[in-house]
Amino acid sequence: MNKYILFFILVLSGLEVFSQSEYSKTPDSITMFPKKYGAFEHYAFVLNGKVIKQEALLNHPKAELNNVFPYPIRLEGSRYPGAVYFHSEQRFAPPVGYADQPAYFINVRQVSPYQIRLTKMEAYNHISKSTQDTIIDGTQYRGSVHVDSDEDFFADRISLPDFIENYTDLSPEEVIIHWRNTQDEYRNEDDIGTIIGSYFPLYSFKIRDLSVNKIEVDRVRFAERERYVIHIIDDSYRRSLPKGALIFQDPLALNTVYPCYLSDFDPKDEQIFIRPEVNSFTYKGLSFYLKKLSSTTGIPLAKPSSTTKTDSITVQFIVLKDGMITALESPDLDKPGHEVILTAFKKNACGWTPAVQGGRPVLCRRKMVLFYSKDQKGDIRSLDSLKYR
Repeated sequence: MNKYILFFILVLSGLEVFSQSEYSKTPDSITMFPKKYGAFEHYAFVLNGKVIKQEALLNHPKAELNNVFPYPIRLEGSRYPGAVYFHSEQRFAPPVGYADQPAYFINVRQVSPYQIRLTKMEAYNHISKSTQDTIIDGTQYRGSVHVDSDEDFFADRISLPDFIENYTDLSPEEVIIHWRNTQDEYRNEDDIGTIIGSYFPLYSFKIRDLSVNKIEVDRVRFAERERYVIHIIDDSYRRSLPKGALIFQDPLALNTVYPCYLSDFDPKDEQIFIRPEVNSFTYKGLSFYLKKLSSTTGIPLAKPSSTTKTDSITVQFIVLKDGMITALESPDLDKPGHEVILTAFKKNACGWTPAVQGGRPVLCRRKMVLFYSKDQKGDIRSLDSLKYR
């Protein structure tokens, strides 16, 4: 799962900001950004794998920033507090994260491959995809994925270009974003963060639920012009959503009908809890989940005025460690309409949180009863209530 952590840190969850001195927490305050810009003091500059003097970068007009190693490092026999990596030859360029990805859209608005993985899959209503290549603003994408969601993903967010404009005196053309986590020491390759140098409009981040710990700015003198590297040290990666990472691992192979239901999972040798310390539950509660089932089946929630009789269907399933579900079954499949209801549970399988035992996610078994009203012919006329059993 470590390889996904890098993708999650690219979405900011807030703007509580500190630099070398503490800055205002007011979101619309320009004092959030440092007034003094550093120049990677005492950092090693590494070009095409070799340490160079900082001023020597001016002699390489094709040099581009790879990434920043913000931890003590030993290079060519000397120790540095950090290193800045550049390349001027393609063979030294870093691998592109999410290369050959489709274009992603959440509620019609295009987002980056990183941010689609941070959306709340529990709130999804519909997913569609196309395998046909598409070109958007001059960039070619390998197909497209469109998500319709109850989540107002952009409600508390500010776009990266607006953030730069509102909180700095810099233009996007002058800026390179270095996003990383808040670790004080290097633990793995994901801890160094990543560089965002273009496609800024595809990124946005929250202005509430603050999580940014520090913002620093360094200047780099390239041959063509001076650029500003904004370091955003953020702990939002700790709130990573593994369900989204797993589902979009191979986006064009995504099962858009049952994205969170695993039909071939084998629970052999797995402990399945019945009453874990923290049980699995549905996103926004049972009433919201009942509305999702109603929308999926097309069966209304309001009881009809005609004479009806109350009946029910019992279902059980296993909630996996990542919140997906499997092994859905019911002893009541012989009644009319029950197969449709079971299908609706599969389609809304994204709406579950994992159970927790001893501070770790575990497998658990859940049972539910869905009560409904049926007419004299046995047809289901309304979905009335949903309860855990």
